[in-house]
Amino acid sequence: MVQQLGQFLNPQAGSIEEYQKFLSEVLQAEWESNSDPTVVYPILQRRQHLLDDIFAQLLQQWARYRFSQGKPEEVAGIVGVIQNLCVDIQNFPLGSRANNLEIAITGYQTVLEVRTRDAFRYEWASVQNNLGNAYNKRIRGERAENLELAIVAYNLSLEVYTRDADAFPYEWASVQNNLGTAYSNRIRGERADNLELAIAALNKSLEVYTRDAFPQTWAMIQNNLGTAYSQRIREERAENLELAIVAYNLSLEVYTRDAFPYEWARTQNNLGAAYSQRIRGERAENLELAIVAYNLSLEVYTRDAFPYEWARTQNNLGNAYRHRIKGERAENLELAIVAYNLSLEVCTRDAFPQDWAVTQNNLGSAYINRIKGDIVENIETAIFCYQEALKIRTFDVFPLDWATTQNNLGNAYSERIRGNKAENIENAIVCYQEALQIYTRQAFPRDWAETQYNLANTLRERFKLLGKVADIQQAINSYKQAGEIIEKTEDKTLYFNYSYQLGKALFEGGYYTEAIEHLENCQQLYQKQKDISSLAPILLELARLYHRTGRLEQARLYFKDSLRLFRRLGDQDNVASVTTALGNLEIQIGRISQACSHLKEAQTYYQENNNSERLEEINYLLKILQSA
Repeated sequence: MVQQLGQFLNPQAGSIEEYQKFLSEVLQAEWESNSDPTVVYPILQRRQHLLDDIFAQLLQQWARYRFSQGKPEEVAGIVGVIQNLCVDIQNFPLGSRANNLEIAITGYQTVLEVRTRDAFRYEWASVQNNLGNAYNKRIRGERAENLELAIVAYNLSLEVYTRDADAFPYEWASVQNNLGTAYSNRIRGERADNLELAIAALNKSLEVYTRDAFPQTWAMIQNNLGTAYSQRIREERAENLELAIVAYNLSLEVYTRDAFPYEWARTQNNLGAAYSQRIRGERAENLELAIVAYNLSLEVYTRDAFPYEWARTQNNLGNAYRHRIKGERAENLELAIVAYNLSLEVCTRDAFPQDWAVTQNNLGSAYINRIKGDIVENIETAIFCYQEALKIRTFDVFPLDWATTQNNLGNAYSERIRGNKAENIENAIVCYQEALQIYTRQAFPRDWAETQYNLANTLRERFKLLGKVADIQQAINSYKQAGEIIEKTEDKTLYFNYSYQLGKALFEGGYYTEAIEHLENCQQLYQKQKDISSLAPILLELARLYHRTGRLEQARLYFKDSLRLFRRLGDQDNVASVTTALGNLEIQIGRISQACSHLKEAQTYYQENNNSERLEEINYLLKILQSA
C-alpha cells in the first residue's frame, strides 16, 4: 500500500526507510486484520520509538498523495484504514502519550479533508467525535484551548448524531458522554455552568446506555457522572458527594477487578477522592475508606505499567494521608510527603505541568502542617512549593486553581517565622485579597467564606501588632459575613472554628457583651450536641471574658467547668493553662489554698515540659502566696 514515501519528508531522527517500512507494515496490518489491536499493537510496540512528529507528517503527506491519485472507492478504503490506525495509536498505552495524540489529531484532520460533511455526513460526524476525544486528552498545547476544540468537535458531531435520528441513537449517546467529560474538565467559562452541562450530557447518555443493554458503557458513564457530581458547585455540596459515591459504586458493580482491571482501578481512585471530600458520615472513617480505595487502585496502577495513573493516585493518596485523623498525625504527614514526592518523579513540570502544579500545591500544604523536622524550614518549603505551583496556576489560565494556591500561600505567610512579621502579615493579606477576586460569594460561597475567615484571622494579627481599630472591626465583619455561609454547611469543624474565633475577635475588640452573648449561644449548642471537644474551649473563653469584666465568681465556675472537660479530653496543655488562670483568679478572691493547689499542678506540668516562660509566671504567683 505504501509507495514513494521518501519524496515527501527529509529524514531527521532516523532513516526515512525505517519510517517507510513502519508505516507500510502498520497500514497493511490495519487493512488485513480489520483493525484488530492484537495484531496492530505488537507492531506499534516494536516501533514505538518511531511514533513521533516525523511519523505524523509522513502519514499526512502519504495520505494526501493517495487521496489525490486514487479512485473514489480506493480513497474510501484508505480513509477508513487511516482513521482506524489513528484510533489505535490514540489508545496505544506505550510510547510517548503526547506524540500518540498528535499523530491521531493529524490523521483525523487529514481524513476530514476528504470526508466532508456534505459528502459523508455520518462518517464526518464519527471523525469529529474521534477528533474531540483526541483534543480532550491532548497533552501538548494549552489545556484550555484543547478542551474548547474538543467541545467544538463534539457539538459538530451532534449536529448529525441527533437523538431523533433513529439510526444512530448509540452514537448520539456516546458523543453526549464524551461531551460531558469535556465540560467536566473545561477551564474557560463559568465552572458551575460547565459542570451542569456535563451532568446534563451524561444523564442524556444514560437514557440510551442502560445497564441491561450496555453494562460496560453504562459503568463508564456512571464513573464520569460521579466525577461531575464530585466537582459540582451548585446545589448542596454534601448531597453532590453522596451522588458521586453512589455513581462510583454503581460503576464498580460492573467494573470488577477481574473483568476490567484498569477501569476498576480508575473508579477506585475516583471513589477514594469522593470519600476524601465527603461531608456526611464520620470524617475519620471516610478518610480510611479513601486510603483503602487508593491502595486498591495502586495494585493495578503500578509505576511500570501505568506511570501517569500511578503518579496521580500517589498524589491523591498523599491528600488522604495529609487529612487523616486516625493514626499518628506526624507519621501521616510524612506518608503524605513521600506520596507527593513519588508523584513528582513522574509528573514533572515539563511533561505534565498542570499535574505538577497540583502536586506542588499539595506538597506545600503537607509541609505547612508538618510536625517532624524544623518548623521554620517546613514553612519556607511550603512557601516555595506554593510559589512554584503559581508559575503554572496563573490567574488567566487556571483562575480557580490560582485562587486556591493564593489562599494557601496566604496561610503560609501568616504562619511564617522568618522575615519581618509585619511584612509577612501584609503578604498574607494580599494573598487572601487576591484569592477573593475569584472566590466571590455568589460563584464560590464555601471557598469565599473560608478565605474571608482566613483574612479575618490575619487582620486580627495585624491588629495585635499595630493596634489599628479598623483591622479588628474588619476582622469581625469578615467573620460575620463568612458565618452566614458557614452556618449553612455540614462542616462541624469549620463551624466551630468560625464561632470560636468570632468570639475571641469580639473579646479582643472590646465588644465584651456581644462576645459573651455569642459564646453563650455556642455553649448551648455544643452542650446540646454533647460535643465536649468544642465545648471546653468555649467555656474557657467565657471564663476569660467574665474575668476581664470583673464577674469573678462566674469566671471561676467557667474555669472549673472547662478544666473538668479538658481533663476528660486528656488535653494537658489546656489543663495547665486553665489551672494557671484559675489559680490567678483564686488569689484575687482569697481562695489561697485552692490557688496554691492549682498553681502547683501547673508548675509540675511546665517543669516536665521545660516551659521556662510559664514557669517564671507560676513561680512568681506562688511566691506571692507564700508571702501572704
